[in-house]
Amino acid sequence: MFRATQIFTLTMILLVSWSTTQAAEVSAKLDRSNAVVGETVTLTLQTSDTDQSLDTDLSALEADFDVLDRRSETQMSFVNGRKTAYVRLVVTLEPKRAGNLRIPALTFPGATSAPLMLKVTAAPSLAPGDPEPVFIEVTVLPDTGPYYVLSQVGLMVRIFYQANLTEAAINPPAPTQASVRLLDEVPYQADRNGVKYRVLERRYAIFPERSGTLTIPPMQLTGRLIERPSDRLWQPTVRGRRLRVASEALNLEISPRPAEFAGDAWLPARRITLSQKISDNEKLRVGEPVTRTVIVDAVGLEEHMLEEPTWPEMPGTRVYPDQPQGISRDDGEWVLGHKEFRYAIVPENEGELVLPEIRLDWWDTVAHKQRTAVLPEHRVTVLPSELSPVAPVLPPVSDISPGAVGSVSGAKQFASSNAVWWQSATAIFAFLWLLTLYFYYRKGPVSPLQNGANRSESLDEKALLRQIRQACQNNNVSSARKDLAQWIRNFAPRALRGSMRDFGTASGDQGLQQAIAELDAWGFADDGNTDWKGAELWAAFDRWRSRAAMPQKSEVGKRPNLY
Repeated sequence: MFRATQIFTLTMILLVSWSTTQAAEVSAKLDRSNAVVGETVTLTLQTSDTDQSLDTDLSALEADFDVLDRRSETQMSFVNGRKTAYVRLVVTLEPKRAGNLRIPALTFPGATSAPLMLKVTAAPSLAPGDPEPVFIEVTVLPDTGPYYVLSQVGLMVRIFYQANLTEAAINPPAPTQASVRLLDEVPYQADRNGVKYRVLERRYAIFPERSGTLTIPPMQLTGRLIERPSDRLWQPTVRGRRLRVASEALNLEISPRPAEFAGDAWLPARRITLSQKISDNEKLRVGEPVTRTVIVDAVGLEEHMLEEPTWPEMPGTRVYPDQPQGISRDDGEWVLGHKEFRYAIVPENEGELVLPEIRLDWWDTVAHKQRTAVLPEHRVTVLPSELSPVAPVLPPVSDISPGAVGSVSGAKQFASSNAVWWQSATAIFAFLWLLTLYFYYRKGPVSPLQNGANRSESLDEKALLRQIRQACQNNNVSSARKDLAQWIRNFAPRALRGSMRDFGTASGDQGLQQAIAELDAWGFADDGNTDWKGAELWAAFDRWRSRAAMPQKSEVGKRPNLY
């Protein structure tokens, strides 16, 4: 018996050990995907299993890399009562040659890391003479175009310095007609022509707001070089000589929106995907809402650039959109835009509710062609409303026998009480209906979504109009385009909702049509026009709104139709 117990215990220990070993996972990550010969890169191997050993043989790396350093880290923390822990192995590598170098899969007890690729380019040669103690390199990613208006252009700024540098400051890139976002900052070491440098690398995302030539002015670094340590205790360092260096200016040609792109909104990105979430009520009743959340994710676009996908009209429903929610993140190299559009859909009839397919056209900046993200339709069963009255079934008078007088009396009593109940219910519903009408005319009607129009209850039309006017006064093309497009989607008459050009044509106002055409042409044409006047657009738009808001004589004093 004792021996059997020992065997069982040993078996359980082996099973637990095997399960733990199988569950162990080791992730591998490089601090950057591009490097130059002579520069160091950092390989981080990490696992959340604190019992997992990361002590492994790194000789497989020595074919293409010099292993300069390795260190282990263990960290444990408690957040909201939840324990998180990880073990890391941090390895410093220096590439031996240029090319696409492969970091092979590394084997650990019970786990294997994924292989990685590192693109290494040859180091540029310095000018003859003594090496500069500090210099700046600026490169564009990707290194070849075309680059499109509104699409992300990567900018890598490298500061090389030999000696200690203090009071250092460098201006960020400041191109005209473009927005700039800092993505990451990475320190490492580099060897240029046998000279060791420390490097501070900064990565930026630039979004050109117009086509044509984009100039990135020189970036200037100022500071002091610490040439020698001081031998005085009260003066730890000696203030060195003042230093001022600058990079060279860069000129990029930005392509306009391609003529072959047929989408409504210009969305240039490396990748765009659609997904959705449906509220957990696959079988609902008439009058009950189902919530559909449409999610747009993009690589290479910020969230405010993501337009709302349109979808067909849904007869027999009322659709109420919520205010879109979005966020922009980055992975160190690319901006990741995320935006959610939420709709409450109320069916008015029983049967099958079809949430239609959604299609979103976008431009692939890698393959240089149009693609379409598709979200499939979703079907929901709609049951009759529980509030629908069901009349009691009573026997015909002719079928009542003389012995059934008591039953007839009971039926009459039931019918009488039922009538009283329905009278009370009718009075309650009438009161609620009047209350609904009161708030309807106090606040104004909430327009349901039709043909993808984005009318949010929380959207302030007056504030949006102030934004449009301010953008026009400041001659801000991107803001004027974005805010005007938003007003058209949310507050224009239903028949005029669509693209800005469609709105201008449908407005019937030649001045407004011309002003919108000039705004659109200025933003995407490469004719070198830099003199857009926003005041003309605002004047035409405000004049058209004033005329459109005036009621016709036949409609003055006319009561709204409530039914």
